[in-house]
Amino acid sequence: MNNKKYTGSYYTPPYLAKFITRRVIESLQSDKLEILEPSVGDGSFISELASFFEKKISLTALDINNEELKKAATKWKNIKSFFNLNFLDFTTEKRFSAVLGNPPYIKKKLLQEEDLLKIKEIHLQERLSENSVNNIWTSFILKSCNLLQRDGIIAFVLPSELLQVKYAKEIREYLINKFDRIEIFTFNDLMFECKGQDTIVLIGYLSHNETGQFFTNIESQNQLINNDFILQRNELLVENDTKWSHHFLNEDELDFLLELKQRLNPIVYYADSKPGIVTAANNFFIIDEETERRYNLHQYTHPIIQRGLFVNGSVTFDNDDYENLTLKKLPNKFLLISNNDHITEDLRSYLNTGEQLNIHKRYKCSIRNKWFVVPNVSTVPEAFFFKRAHLYPKLLKNNANVYVTDSAYKIEMRNDFNVNSFIFSFYNSLTLLFAELEGRYYGGGVLELIPSEFKKLPLPYTNIPENDFERFVENFENKSSIEDILNRYNFQILNGTLGLNAEEIENVEKIRLKLVNKRTRK
Repeated sequence: MNNKKYTGSYYTPPYLAKFITRRVIESLQSDKLEILEPSVGDGSFISELASFFEKKISLTALDINNEELKKAATKWKNIKSFFNLNFLDFTTEKRFSAVLGNPPYIKKKLLQEEDLLKIKEIHLQERLSENSVNNIWTSFILKSCNLLQRDGIIAFVLPSELLQVKYAKEIREYLINKFDRIEIFTFNDLMFECKGQDTIVLIGYLSHNETGQFFTNIESQNQLINNDFILQRNELLVENDTKWSHHFLNEDELDFLLELKQRLNPIVYYADSKPGIVTAANNFFIIDEETERRYNLHQYTHPIIQRGLFVNGSVTFDNDDYENLTLKKLPNKFLLISNNDHITEDLRSYLNTGEQLNIHKRYKCSIRNKWFVVPNVSTVPEAFFFKRAHLYPKLLKNNANVYVTDSAYKIEMRNDFNVNSFIFSFYNSLTLLFAELEGRYYGGGVLELIPSEFKKLPLPYTNIPENDFERFVENFENKSSIEDILNRYNFQILNGTLGLNAEEIENVEKIRLKLVNKRTRK
């Protein structure tokens, strides 16, 4: 798997390669086709092209891995069609009927510097910003588009990031402007052995009689094998800049939700939120009680929450919760050293262990005046929101006065608003629904909201007295599921702020469940 992380090679199941190949070839009008496969891998697409006798196919196949290329070449009639070449370096005057395949997925931080420069150049040539450069697959899309004939088609297996992440927004806009017709296929099941890598199929037609963006979700292999699916246009999704991953919401549902959102202020109106502490080495700077005792570090440590996994099931984090972490021997003490602190022999001994592990050479540590002085710590927050979640997002009041790492956002209330009412108001079906809409999700079902996505969630702020919040906390801790809380408080919050009736509230909850079930694959 480590090798795949750097090569980005996740091979295509034969049934998926067959579906894509057939759909592309049968859509092309000419009997003589020029086909480009820019990253052949194990040759899944080559096998399918070789079995297509209805049309005369001239193939150009590339791969950076010569051993894989040789294996793939045995599946084709002419070895001269195969080139051991990085697609980023490929140049030709030829234009292709179709470009298809499964490009590599390599994150920006794992790319070789020379490849990264080539990718940036490809993006800049298409007038896209450097913000759109985050993974090698985006350059494969852009370069392939410019190698097509006037009525050409691209068909790629891609990460679901295309549909939802911020850096891919420019790519989505580029595709809309480039192609008459776009087809997006999403899947209920992970398509590859790569843990957590959710994938989609993109097919783009430069010329087509039925134009627009079309979406479908595939629940089983048989749907593809039997062509048993319906592609549906969703113009409202595209027009309102809603993430394409939510294409299974119909236009009536989107219209209903967007109208409600416009009537509410976002979270940023009520509270300021900022990422927590970036230590650059949590395993070193966040220690457990035993390490604190062994090196006599008590005078330097402060309580901290490192991960959302440590705070399941509540909306408050109290002193007892913190002590439970200590009893479980979990790391919950932040080593906070200032520039003016005296370095004791015990502390120097602990710092030496960090240097032996080359902590001081990590980039963020190496650019500090003193590698062990963590900057930008600021104050303990009133509350914190964990940016990653599974069944529902976690927003907690900080009764224990602990710091948080950058796995969470620090919450400070703005004037005239109180943290109890803020937290109470957050746990309703509409706000949690928009967390699903605004966030992005990964193959394992993890939901993540980046700072800008969290800040713009609509909040039906409902002012409540202290005793009501105490009752809410008790009910939250005793719940069997988040649905218990939503069923209990939805009407108070959504009827009180928006005037929604019981049927409308039920509709909001149904849509929320649809999104959650899609993300968690239920």
